[in-house]
Amino acid sequence: MKTPELRFNAEGSLGDSTETVLGNIVQIKSGTSPSSYSLSRSGKYPFLKVEELNNCQKYQQVSRNYSNTNKGSVPRNSVIFPKRGAAILTNKVRITVIECLLDSNLMALIPDREKLNYEYLYQFLIKEELHRIADTSSIPQINNKHIEPLKICVPPLEEQAKIANFLTAVDTKISQLTKKHELLTLYKKGVMQKIFSQELRFKDNEGREFAEWSQISFADIANINMGQSPDSSTYNQDSLGLPLIQGNADIVNRKTSPRAWTSEPTKKCNPGDLILTVRAPVGAIAKSSHAACIGRGVCAITAKENVSMEFLYQLLFWFESYKWKAIEQGSTFTAVSGEDIRNLNVMSPAFKEQTKIANFLTAIDDKITNVKSQLEAAKEYKQGLLQQMFV
Repeated sequence: MKTPELRFNAEGSLGDSTETVLGNIVQIKSGTSPSSYSLSRSGKYPFLKVEELNNCQKYQQVSRNYSNTNKGSVPRNSVIFPKRGAAILTNKVRITVIECLLDSNLMALIPDREKLNYEYLYQFLIKEELHRIADTSSIPQINNKHIEPLKICVPPLEEQAKIANFLTAVDTKISQLTKKHELLTLYKKGVMQKIFSQELRFKDNEGREFAEWSQISFADIANINMGQSPDSSTYNQDSLGLPLIQGNADIVNRKTSPRAWTSEPTKKCNPGDLILTVRAPVGAIAKSSHAACIGRGVCAITAKENVSMEFLYQLLFWFESYKWKAIEQGSTFTAVSGEDIRNLNVMSPAFKEQTKIANFLTAIDDKITNVKSQLEAAKEYKQGLLQQMFV
């Protein structure tokens, strides 16, 4: 039997760890169709639908549906997850906090309390990942045959509890960082709304107001270089020629991340140029990390004289949820041309106010990036722990 790399002392010593299969230590229960119950808000027992797993991170307590019968219910501290459909791919494993009913798209594992800690079971399933055990020939599905033979290393209950508590503390940190990232992102969105609607204005270093913003076309403040795709026969994976930026698939975390190169580049961009997607999806903005060839799915944008490049980036960032959606209304909107971009009506402040706006929003971006880095590091740390604690 394989033993975990990382163990926890239980009552001062390492107890024996046994290997078994889940079918020996859990009861497997599938849900029932909503038509089997009379659902109402006045009912006593929550009836959970698969989509309600989206409303929580770990503990499932949200429901809009109730029944007065508990026939077929699962007890609190059961581990539940989707048993069919695309929801399996996102590993939505949850723990019930009260007795509840499940719809037919959900499955519950009820652990033998004398052998298995429910939090330990939860962490084990997170590590296993649902999509890896599901049938995927057509629609992903999980049945008893996938669960019962799953091998699990079972240390003493005291050690299981210590492992679960430690991993839960890491989960809490991940949840806190996730919330902080969401709040910072919402804060920036709200601030940008006020800035670009001119509800919030900046003053110069002497406390004086800047001049009024001017309504101009985007071509007055930016140079637009529309991409042109090279012949596909020149594409390669051997780093020959220039990196190729074709579209949104070549952008990761607001930076270009090409998947291919071309030995015969057509249109080019330079490091630091802004890259705007011009085909579905339209309007995603990023910065080029290198000199590259730009394909027809993007354009490269640079600032004209006395225009802040960082201001342009923040303006186009704001356009993602504002300007492009306004243009999209009433049209198929699968692409925009160079003329469409050049003719955009924009409100632009003086250069010094542009700089203040850019510095302010960049500082928020830096905080968002820092929290995101912490979040990714915490997730990687937990993944490493899971690999060491479970075999």
